[in-house]
Amino acid sequence: MKVIKQLLPLILLAGVLCATASAQQGTYVGTSAGNFLKIGLGAKAAGMGESYVTMSEDASSLFWNPGATTRIGRPSVIFSNIQWLVETNISYVAATVPFSFGTAGLDVAYFGSGNILETTLERQDGTGRVVTASDMAIGLGFARDFTDRLAVGVKIKYIREELAAVSADAFAFDIGSVFTTSFLNDLKLGIAFSNFGTGLRFDGRELLVSHVVPGSPTGKQVPAELQTESWPLPLFFRFGVSTDVVKIEGLNVHAAYTITDSRDYGDRHNVGVAVTVEDIVTVRGGYRFNYDETTFSAGAGFGFNLENIGKITIDYAYTNFGKLKAVHQWTLGMLLP
Repeated sequence: MKVIKQLLPLILLAGVLCATASAQQGTYVGTSAGNFLKIGLGAKAAGMGESYVTMSEDASSLFWNPGATTRIGRPSVIFSNIQWLVETNISYVAATVPFSFGTAGLDVAYFGSGNILETTLERQDGTGRVVTASDMAIGLGFARDFTDRLAVGVKIKYIREELAAVSADAFAFDIGSVFTTSFLNDLKLGIAFSNFGTGLRFDGRELLVSHVVPGSPTGKQVPAELQTESWPLPLFFRFGVSTDVVKIEGLNVHAAYTITDSRDYGDRHNVGVAVTVEDIVTVRGGYRFNYDETTFSAGAGFGFNLENIGKITIDYAYTNFGKLKAVHQWTLGMLLP
């Protein structure tokens, strides 16, 4: 009964989130804006196939499940860089700090396209003009332990997309929780609900055009403005479990599984394993099911302690993208004393 009482808030939260997600009927493939929010951040998570909803190794937990940040236990700072598809780039910075009343966190994700040669219907070989596209999300999170086993957190974020001289803004929040059981080597259960918020609607001077009046003998032109619609964010719900399969002196084997239900694609499954030797070297592997191209991931990392500074970690992840170019991600982290 004690375990059931501790699990009750988690069960109720999961029920509310699942009911909200299931209320969205129909097919919504290709109808979300802000799709950079779907890209998994942090080399540790990527190396484990993004089965990371229960994990709390560093500040990247703020992206996957804000509730997990209370279990980090120490101030954490990370910087991550992804060499993304078609020569684009993603940078991610996150920091979490524990206090007596909870854990606060701040993270910033930035996607940059680099230079793009503009094309139009009339000039499909290029106009000679170079434009750029970028996406940014700034999040502020807070999490708290409600019991020694249950933690709940929330993150509020500002989202912005820019393309040439048009832009769109939105606000959203993530909410998540982690429950640690007393069986199967302290099996962890985690849920996270991400990107619930306002839509994105583009506005800007690029939408100002000249319109030829139909039937005008002189081809008269009048100023006009193209109207745009608001598009929803990529809403999704994650549920995951993880545990230590092997935990002996000098060796730890951790396994994790996550299922993701999204607004604009079918359910996806992620499995991952991390093998840590002497708390220094970690080798990771993972696989994604029901994805269009991406399948397996692999990665490794190592950490070392510096006196009066803390633990420094360097992690790398490789993700196979099938017909597309593979993706590489690096993360530099620090756990302060």
